[in-house]
Amino acid sequence: MEFYQAKLVLDSLASHGKTGCGIITLANKTSISQSVLRDFLNGNKDFFCQLNNESTYTINSFGKYKGSIEQMTIALSKQYHQSNLAKYSVIAIFAFWFGYVLGSI
Repeated sequence: MEFYQAKLVLDSLASHGKTGCGIITLANKTSISQSVLRDFLNGNKDFFCQLNNESTYTINSFGKYKGSIEQMTIALSKQYHQSNLAKYSVIAIFAFWFGYVLGSI
């Protein structure tokens, strides 16, 4: 999931308050598939929590970020920038290696 989509999910859930929002409603509001949303919401327990083992989720106000949308957005931004940096590093190393191999032929 891209950063802007993750931020959209975060903002959409925050707008629903403590009552939370169901997966179907969230999927319709954000135009993100339900399976991608489930994976994202279940994979980020510090940001989101599931209500009563249903398909309703809300912002986790007891986790690491204490329900602060601003801190969660900063953490998401850092996550995505670090993953992009790793991808670009691998590409750069491969490009230099490939150039070295071609240059030695």
